[in-house]
Amino acid sequence: MITPMSSGNGTKRIGVFVCHCGLNIAGVVDMGKVVAEIRKYPGVVYAADYQYMCSDPGQNLMRETIREHHLDAIVNANCSPSLHEKTFRNVAASEGLNPYNLEIANIREHCSWPHANDPEMATKKAIAIIKATIDRLKLNAALEPAVIPLKKRALVIGGGIAGMQSALTIANTGYEVVLVESSPWLGGHVSQLSSTFPTLDQPACLIEPMMTEVDSHPRITLYAYSEIEEVSGYVGNFVVRIREKASFVDTAKCNNCGLCLAPCPVSVPSEFERGLATRKAIHIPFAQAVPQRPVIDNESCI
Repeated sequence: MITPMSSGNGTKRIGVFVCHCGLNIAGVVDMGKVVAEIRKYPGVVYAADYQYMCSDPGQNLMRETIREHHLDAIVNANCSPSLHEKTFRNVAASEGLNPYNLEIANIREHCSWPHANDPEMATKKAIAIIKATIDRLKLNAALEPAVIPLKKRALVIGGGIAGMQSALTIANTGYEVVLVESSPWLGGHVSQLSSTFPTLDQPACLIEPMMTEVDSHPRITLYAYSEIEEVSGYVGNFVVRIREKASFVDTAKCNNCGLCLAPCPVSVPSEFERGLATRKAIHIPFAQAVPQRPVIDNESCI
């Protein structure tokens, strides 16, 4: 349960800092009217405006005011929180405040810029946004950072050249890696190319050693011919359900001898060769494919 903050004479003392942002805000919004109105709002013990709150003097003003007025909650009315929320929360934290008891009221992108031709509307809206932010701050719970154990295991989806390189990079830093590829073999589209631009190098010379390294790496678990069914959990502790598609080949008994390919009576256009050649219903797309195991295309079987 969240306990609401009380007003100015209660346990929480709220300070409001309104930034001019040069003329970006002050050129449209009436700063004096905003500050005068906010000073009367319940819970506010201090309100002031300053030309650039993000500047060093502006940050020092915040620090001095926090100490002088014993503030424990702050509203900064300025630009987007994506720009300076972290800056101001660091200032609050440096004075012993919980940084999550600081909120940003965006009166630039939401007021002065969209209502540049209507200063009265921009001013009214700025006051309303700041008051709403104060009310939100009164209900804020003081969050504390939590330390949770992380599973040193990563999931990489896709066994093309980018996925393989990602898996190898992560695995070589000490993490366990699960690599999931929807097709039966690694390599992706690069394995189908005969040369690359502009050097005309053969992709096979690049990806074949990479495929072998991925398949044999002690910290990489490969799920080929598999798809992601479900992802749940949270950062540091995700749970992923993987569905392995049926290859109709007993991989425990298969020794990659290739004797099963010749007797197959079915020939269909080869996807790997873009339909320019044929393959059997049981097939391996190319001689260096990894994993080196055939798959039966059940839909092409007689």
